[in-house]
Parts: sequence; C-alpha cells; structure tokens
Amino acid sequence: MMVPFYALLFFLMLLFLSIPVAFSLGFAAFLPGWVGAPTNAGQVIRSIVTALDSFPLLAVPLFILAGEIMTQGGLAKRLFLLADAVFGRFHGGLAMSSVAACMLFGAISGSSPATVAAIGTMAVPLLTARGYDLRFSTALIAAAGTLGVIVPPSIPMIIYGMAAQVSVSALFIGGILPAMVIGTLLMLYANAYGRRNTHRISSDAGNVDVAAVFRQAIWALLAPVFVLGGIYSGAFTPTEAAAVACVYGAFVAIVIFRELSIMDMGKVFTNTALTIAPILIIAGTGAALGRVLTILQVPAAIGEFVGGTIDERLTLLLLINVVLLGVGMVMETLSAIIVLTPIFLPLIAPYGVDPVHFGMIMVVNLAIGFVTPPVGVNIYVASGITKLPVLQICRGLIVPLMLLILGLLVITYWPGLTLWLPGLAR
Repeated sequence: MMVPFYALLFFLMLLFLSIPVAFSLGFAAFLPGWVGAPTNAGQVIRSIVTALDSFPLLAVPLFILAGEIMTQGGLAKRLFLLADAVFGRFHGGLAMSSVAACMLFGAISGSSPATVAAIGTMAVPLLTARGYDLRFSTALIAAAGTLGVIVPPSIPMIIYGMAAQVSVSALFIGGILPAMVIGTLLMLYANAYGRRNTHRISSDAGNVDVAAVFRQAIWALLAPVFVLGGIYSGAFTPTEAAAVACVYGAFVAIVIFRELSIMDMGKVFTNTALTIAPILIIAGTGAALGRVLTILQVPAAIGEFVGGTIDERLTLLLLINVVLLGVGMVMETLSAIIVLTPIFLPLIAPYGVDPVHFGMIMVVNLAIGFVTPPVGVNIYVASGITKLPVLQICRGLIVPLMLLILGLLVITYWPGLTLWLPGLAR
C-alpha cells in the first residue's frame, strides 16, 4: 500500500511546485510503474486514450462553446434582465435576480467560473449603482456561480457519469430540485440583506415592463427549454443536446439578436479552445491515475478499512462530505471527480447509497470548492471583475458558504430530493 501513497504524495508535491494539475496527474500515474508496481506506461497511455475516446465527454466542449456563444451573443444579458424584471419588486430584488440569472445561465453553460464571469460582469455594476455593498455583491455572485455546475446541464455531472458509468440524463434530472433548494437559500439571504438595508438600496422595478422584457428574452429563455426538454423527453442524448445548444445559440445571436457576426465566431472558438484544452487533458490523465489506483487495489483496501470502522450510513456520508469539502479546497473539480469516484463508489455500495444520489453529493461538495480558497476559482474570477481583494471577498462569503453547506446537508440526508424526478422519468 506504500506505492499508492507515494503516488499521491508525489502528486501533491508537484501541485505545491505549481506544476499544472493535468501534468501532475499524469506524472503521478506513471510513478508506480517506475518503482516496480504491476503497472506500466502502456496501461497509463491506453487509459488516457480510452478516457478521451468517449461520446458523452464530447458534451463538455460543446456546452462550453454554447455558453461562450450565448455570452458573446447577448442571450446571457437578456436572461439577467428577465430575472430582474421578475424579482426586482422584492426587497433585495436585484440581488435575488442575480442568483436567478446564475441559475438560468447555468442551464446553458454547465460551468461555474463561466457563470460568475457572464453574470458578474453585468450584475455587480448594477448592484453597486443601486446601493448594494461591493463586498456583498461580489461574494453573492461568487457563491451563486456554484449553481452553474449544480443546475443541469453540468460539466462535472458529465464527468461523474463517465467515471461512474451512470446515466448522465438521470444526473441532470436529479439536479433540478437540489439546485432549486440552494438557489432559494441564496435568494432568501439576498432578500434578508435587502430588508436590512432598505434605506440605502434603490430600485427601478416599478418602471420595468415585465411583458416587454419577457418578449425580448423569449429566445434566450427557450435555449435551456430546448436543451433540457430534449434530454428529458428522450429526443436526444446530453451530447446531442449540447450540439443543439451550439446551433440554436449561434442562430439566435447572429440572425435574431445580431450581436454576433460570422467573423466574431473565430474569437468564440479560440476562447472555447483555450478553456477546454486543460479540461480534456485533466480528464485523460485523471482517469489514468484512477485506473492505476484501481489496479493497485486502493478502493478495495479503503473499503475494507471503512467497513471495519464505520457501521452507519449517516456517519459514512458525513465523513465523505468532510473529505470532499477538504479535497475541493485544494484540488481541481474535474480531476477530483475522476480520481475519487472509483475510490468512493465501492465504499457506498454496501450502505445502499444510490450512485445518482452520490453523484449529486459529490458535485455539490466540489462546487463549494469553487468558493473556498486556496483553489476557489470563483473567488479569483469575481476579484478580477470587481478588483476587490480576495481576502475581502472571503469575508463576504462566510454566510453564503454556510448556506451552501446547509443545502449540502439537506441533499445528503434527503435522497428523495435527488431521486424523485429521475424515478418519475423511468
């Protein structure tokens, strides 16, 4: 068992030396073979190729491309304006609208940092102009950005489905109610903030023609309807849905809204390629490391240890949550899913935890990692938008982070919240 320990230690050491995550995973996968373990370079390379030669994985670059098209093409802006028209009349309405817009955009992009960038760029200047505190606004958008990977379609859900051999469609359907729970908690927080600061917050919700805004946003609003409706109705697979989202978004942005031209598509493709290249390398090398750990019987050894020390399902799930929250603080989300899924699935099987339910637990845990340093990608994206120091954003995240953890506990110990809709769809 010392060889796997050395491989993981080597991986952490490479991360500490600022070696990119993708290459750190790859080197750690090769290490056991170098020190005499029953693995070799050929197995590692085949694992990388096999992981990337996946039809479901093709949905990842396509959803990222769809999100980029809809951000540059004006669809994201119209979704935000619609959310503001609906929630603007409440206390803290613009902040509530920002959370709702994150949910709507997440239903297109499947990416948490992309959600923060797209919605934050529009929402934060409006929030501060209407009297909201800059730290509150920045932290709220960073926390609401986690909905980008909790509301379906979700890139981490696609990666988990690939790693766990679980239906991605079931994961997408199962993510609807958990996303609504977390979104509601953050909206209640925004509403409470608005009630406490009524004297300083202004609103022009009374001057907004909701019907007019809805007419402007209808084409943008139909994007998640087409994508998710097509998946849930069985009209097409998640990968095909991603391709439909790209075509639909390009048509609306170029022909209807006319905020994107054919010439602009070169920039869109470039931005998408720069985003997706590291993700695909991580998916390949992470799968290779997971395969090596499986060959070395690490999941079986951990299962035997846990089975001999923990005899209650509730305790096991609590322990797994603690571990995943810690992992999310120091490890990139997709690589964590690929490496840890083959380790944890054998652990939960004897306790009767459904793989779809566990997938939601894992995704939400690691989504919280987007707003917990030192990795905390959403924090850095939000800081880049507002120029607010990271430490101040972290202070503003204390309450939202507590609400995210509360939502996580509800999702963990109420399996029906995740499994009810997939059960109806069978």
